[in-house]
Amino acid sequence: MKKLVYESLNGFERKKDALSSLGVGQRQLIKDWLDEMDVSSYIINDDLTIDVDFNVDFTDKGLVKFPDYVKFGTVGGCFNCYQNKFISLRGCPNYVGGYFSCRDNELTSLKGCPKYVGDKFFCSTNKI
Repeated sequence: MKKLVYESLNGFERKKDALSSLGVGQRQLIKDWLDEMDVSSYIINDDLTIDVDFNVDFTDKGLVKFPDYVKFGTVGGCFNCYQNKFISLRGCPNYVGGYFSCRDNELTSLKGCPKYVGDKFFCSTNKI
């Protein structure tokens, strides 16, 4: 019996986040939300920021804000969060390789917007 348990454990691949392997925890919440929002090609970093190689599109999803557990780091392509009801840009990426669009929302501040945008920055039709 002892040998069987050892061999079973020895062949088991450990994940960094044990709770995630059980389908619970913050990393799993992030993954589930990204999957629900059809975000692909992402990496959840050790600090739980999210990096995406390509475009991210949250156009017209009825979002008011990103969940507290969502924080983008780097997005290699464009980042679209326009035509929603965003009241805050908290959670938006620090770096966007393409354009960033937060137009047609309810924003009163640009706090939380990217520090770097490689192309255009669109923010018209907001309260600011």
